[in-house]
Formats: sequence, C-alpha cells, structure tokens
Amino acid sequence: MRRIVLFVFSLLLSLQFFAQAEDPVIMKINGYDVKQSEFEYFFKKNNTDSVLTANTVKQYADLYLNFKLKVQAAIDEGMDKSESFLNEYSLYRNMQAEDYLVDNVFLDMIAHDAYEQSYNEVGPDGLVYLLAISSVPEDDTQESLEACMKKMSVVYDKLQRGEDFRELAKEYSDDKIASNGGELGWVMRDQLPSRVADIVFDMPPGGYCEPIVSDGMVFIVKVENRRQIGTFESESADIYEWIHRNTNYYTEAKIRKANEYAERMGWDVRDLEAVTWADSLLEEIEPEFGNISREYHDGLLFFDISSKEVWEKAANDADGMQAWFKSNKKLLKYEEPCFKGLVFFCVDEDIFHQVEKALEGVDFSQWVDTITTFNRESVKVRVMRGSSGNGVFIKGQNAYVDKIVFGIGEYEPMKNFPYVNVVGKLISEPESVNDLGKKATELYQNYLEKQWIKKLRKQYKYKIYNKALKKVSLNK
Repeated sequence: MRRIVLFVFSLLLSLQFFAQAEDPVIMKINGYDVKQSEFEYFFKKNNTDSVLTANTVKQYADLYLNFKLKVQAAIDEGMDKSESFLNEYSLYRNMQAEDYLVDNVFLDMIAHDAYEQSYNEVGPDGLVYLLAISSVPEDDTQESLEACMKKMSVVYDKLQRGEDFRELAKEYSDDKIASNGGELGWVMRDQLPSRVADIVFDMPPGGYCEPIVSDGMVFIVKVENRRQIGTFESESADIYEWIHRNTNYYTEAKIRKANEYAERMGWDVRDLEAVTWADSLLEEIEPEFGNISREYHDGLLFFDISSKEVWEKAANDADGMQAWFKSNKKLLKYEEPCFKGLVFFCVDEDIFHQVEKALEGVDFSQWVDTITTFNRESVKVRVMRGSSGNGVFIKGQNAYVDKIVFGIGEYEPMKNFPYVNVVGKLISEPESVNDLGKKATELYQNYLEKQWIKKLRKQYKYKIYNKALKKVSLNK
C-alpha cells in the first residue's frame, strides 16, 4: 500500500512540474493557482461571439477573479461538503467521465459487429411484434387436442366480435405469456416454425390468424407491428444502449482504456486496478476533462453561494432594500421626468367626474381601491398602472399618457370606455422603492454584488500575473 501511495505522489509531482513548465500561472487566489489552460478554457468558452483582444483578456481576468473568489467563499463555508452538492456533482462528473474511461474504438467495433449480425439474421422479412394466445393439451390424446381447438375457436369468435386481444390472452392462455397480455415481443422468421412463420409474415400489422396447431399446442397469433432493420446510424442508439446494458462488453472497454492509460503514464497496475486509478486521476491525465469537471464543480458552488449572498437576500431583505434606496435615492434620478399616477377609463361622463372628485385628497396607495368601489354592480371604470404595475410611466411607454401628459402622439379611445384621463404628477426621481418596480430587485442585487466583491477582495489574498496573461492565446 505504501508503495502505491508513494508512486501516486511522485506521479502527481511530476505532472505538477510538467504543468509548471508548460502551463504558467495566470493568477493566484488564496493559494490556488489558476493555470493558463484553465483560464483559456473558460475565457474562450464565454467569449465565443466576441473579437478576442488583449483588452478582452484583461477584462475577463477581472471577471474570472471575482468568480473564483466566490467559489473560494463557498468552499470556506463547507458548501462543497454538503450531501446535495456531492450527489449532484458526482452524478454529472461520472456521466461526463464515461467518454474518457472507455475504449470507444472497441465499443464502435462491437456496435458495428452487432449491427451486421442482426442485419444478416433478420433478413429481408424484417421483424414482427407478436402477441399470442395459447392452449396446451393436458396429454397427447386427440381428445385433449380437440378440446384446445374448441377453446381457441371460442377465443377466435370473441376476437371477431372486437374483444381485446391482450385481455383474452390473460383470460385464456395456459402459459406464462398470459400475465403480460400475450406479448412475445419482436421476432424474426428463423425463430418461428416454418409453417407459422409463413402465416405470420404474410399478415399485415393488426392482423391475427385462425387457431394454429404447432409443437403440440394450439394458439392464435397477432402481428402488432412490423419493422425492417435500418441503417447503422438509425439503429445505433438502440445498439449502444444494449452494449451499455452488457456489463461484459462495457467492463472490457473500461479495462482496455485503463490499460492504455497505464501504459502511457508508466503505472505498474493493469486491468480492474488500472480502471480505479484512471478514474481517480482522470482530471490530471486528461486536462480537457479536468476543465469540464472543474467547470461544473465551481459552477455549482458559485450558484449556491450567490443564491445565499445575493439573489435570496435581494428577494427577502425588504429592510435592507429600503435602507439601500434611501441612501442611493439621488443616484436613481430618471434621465427625464416620468409620470406617476393612473390612467382611468369610464363608461360615461358622469362616472368620469365622480372618479375625479373621489380621488381628491386620497393617498396614491389608495387610488386603485377607491376607483374599484365604482365597479361593485358592474364594471364602469378601468385602470392602467404602468408596465410594472407601480404607477410610473416613462415617456413613450403609453399612448394615453404620452398624449395627455407629455402632449405627443395620438391614441384610440377604448371601446365601451370612451372617457379617459390621468391623475398623478411628474417626478424626476423615484419617491419610494416601489416606484422602481421589478427593477428594484435587479438594482439591489447589483448593489449587494458589488459590496460582496469588495468584501471578498479584502478577505482573500490574490494576484494576477499580467506578464503571463499576455501569453493567453487569442485564437478560437
């Protein structure tokens, strides 16, 4: 055991030395080295639509630093040890690792061989999906056989009257296929007695035969469906699924790949032990997979810690949002005045004037409730409260407000509610956090994000190596 531990340790040291020589450190975060290979993987994956320049690299380095700081914060809080994280990460990691831990050339060979064999065995007649209802004589006498024929004749008559084949199979079949509704599954010609095959392969889908005597029993068969063997490409999904279910083939594919790794890396283990080594060291021996695994690992932690520190807090911390709004109110000034109020539509002029009078001296928060009192018996008034429902209208957002308040454009009167007017006032900045509508949460999230990043940059030691950053490839 000590020999193996020392060997793995020396292997990792040699890999680390080689990586240092060929893979310079771009940034260091709390003792963690971000290598060029890692940085380039994420940089290019997240800038597929951009023209890559030295400035683009520098800007992304700042973003990636923030990302890794958040991941480090999640690790420090033990989020990478939680059961939910470990289960989700392991499931994804192991699924992605399959492509690297099996000999795909060997599996492709097995798949093509299986296809060729199936294609040749099935032949030009293809396959039929059969259902059967059978009756087995009690003994070898003619009387027993005739009794079975009589029973199957009754079944056949029921089929002729439209009764369900599967239900009749459950009721009348004498063998084990009765329990599953008489399903025999997909069958090719060579699997049936020649006389039965001639009858079956001459029937269309949905057809069934009269009672047949074969192999000492009486049965009725139905062709549920028919199919031909398609091209390898069209059948490959089913073939590979069959291979995955066949543990012998799959184990052999893993052993072949692991032995290939063992030979390349100089391990003195082979076969199943090599499979274990390959799986445990896969991130080191396959840098591409290392990046894929790291991407999901860090992404999960980033999501969990961001939910806790920003998204959930912004959604639930009403007091904090109110305090932020009061401190930043002047910074939230609108580019041009907005209208804060309501647009209301009335069925006639009398209701129109009653609404105007009813709203005099009433607080804005009570306007809608006041107006709805006019609709107790029938709808006499309709209201518009802005796109976010907060009563704030930006110029160009609403045709009625544009015409009545800002004096621009035209509007079409609302059918059945031709009298329209507005109540409210112009404001140059939001009066309350509600005036921001849904944007309030977004703005508060941005504020929390910036504060959090400031805190993390003070909490952790980090360094970006600009000289190494210049070596980042700009080729996509």
